[in-house]
Amino acid sequence: MLNEAANQNYSLVLITRPSLQATALLHQIKSMLDLNAKIHNINKYLNGSTENTLFLFDLMEADRRATVLWQSELSRCREKNRLLLLNTPDDYQCQDIGSWPNISAVFYLSMDERSLIEGIKSVINGECYFSQSVASYLISQSAHYRYHSPESTGLTHREKEILNKLRVGASNTEIARLLFISENTVKTHLYNLFKKSR
Repeated sequence: MLNEAANQNYSLVLITRPSLQATALLHQIKSMLDLNAKIHNINKYLNGSTENTLFLFDLMEADRRATVLWQSELSRCREKNRLLLLNTPDDYQCQDIGSWPNISAVFYLSMDERSLIEGIKSVINGECYFSQSVASYLISQSAHYRYHSPESTGLTHREKEILNKLRVGASNTEIARLLFISENTVKTHLYNLFKKSR
């Protein structure tokens, strides 16, 4: 059952390439869940207020570069937002899912419309919607971070940000642009990381 009070607080943004199929999906979601919803072009940055938003991100429309850019863009949004991955390939790695900020649901290519609607309802009601393997991975990662404080790793917050961007394949130039720092600063952080790893 959908919690009406929770439903009134959220709006949904489908991040994808605008198309007839995307419009039909959005219409179906709006009519079944009575949500304010819109399509946002995956090739454009967010603008305006995004508080209390469910971001339904279409992975089939995102290449590696777009994935890195959107992970960074969505990490700047407030915590009251929730991210739901749509059209997730069945072989998409748990580590990759865990790299998305405020991740609350994963909908695989093989899922049907009923599962999508039920999953969105779950997220609106404050729950998550994950497969058993993804839930287990995220819980184990959460426990790992809880017991390893930032001080114990010896890495600064910025160094961790840079490492995360490198992990998903961003170049020094892309990292500099995403983090609003110079490329020389990125190189300095990388040098410091290298020294710390010895």
